[in-house]
Amino acid sequence: MGLQAHRIAGAQPSRVAGLRAHETTHLRGRAARLRGQSRTQALAVLHEMASHPAVLARVLNGYYQRMSDAITQHSGHVSTFVGDGILAYFGAFTPNPWQSDDAVRAALAMREALTSYNKDLESEGLPPLAIGIGLHRTSADNDSFPFPTWTISMPWMPADSRIEILTARDDTKSPSFFVEPRALAVDEVKNRVAIQNKSPDAAIFHHPLGVQRVTGVHLVSPGAYQPAPAVTYLEKLGVVSVQPGKEWLLELTFDDGKQGKSKDLRPDLPLVIRY
Repeated sequence: MGLQAHRIAGAQPSRVAGLRAHETTHLRGRAARLRGQSRTQALAVLHEMASHPAVLARVLNGYYQRMSDAITQHSGHVSTFVGDGILAYFGAFTPNPWQSDDAVRAALAMREALTSYNKDLESEGLPPLAIGIGLHRTSADNDSFPFPTWTISMPWMPADSRIEILTARDDTKSPSFFVEPRALAVDEVKNRVAIQNKSPDAAIFHHPLGVQRVTGVHLVSPGAYQPAPAVTYLEKLGVVSVQPGKEWLLELTFDDGKQGKSKDLRPDLPLVIRY
């Protein structure tokens, strides 16, 4: 099976999520001290909530859901939850020339969502939350991967363009991870204009299932499989998640599975789609 990573639209190549890309923005949001209280008071309240794990889990799950919704509604990809922290990427998986604008709008939407959520918490007699949000735009440095890669070029590809393969040439047990060259990336600007103008050419972007974006990539690997460097590297960056199982299986999630539906394509393909 193969996983494709699109290069991101921009002027100069950069690094994001372990995939060679173009200018990209990521966002970190972290729950901060409770509004109007000292750090000691805030920790005391959190300690009290920790003694009621069901309440604490419900509060945190509500926080995660509202922040994730604000991010994905602005074309962001939620990569990792670490404690009460959230790491999200913009422009990491599909070309997005508006990635910086989307990140800022997502940050503002997160703040608005938290204001609404705090009203719900206060109505239950629970303390309000506060967050700190940081935006970081990657540099234009075109760093190499921390493991050997190789490239291929075919006659039908544009001149001087190559597909970079992250899986070793002699590795016949791992999935094939590769990076698509910028020359083959879709023209996101042109596509968005076609959609906005309701052009007949935009019909191709309306999927019969109503899905829009890939928001999760999960791999199930055979129990005896030893992850290749590319697999470990991408997993640490939150690009894919991996867990051992009986046999290879790829699970793709679209739009965070908001429709609550799934399709299992086995035994024809080792693929499950959730949307």
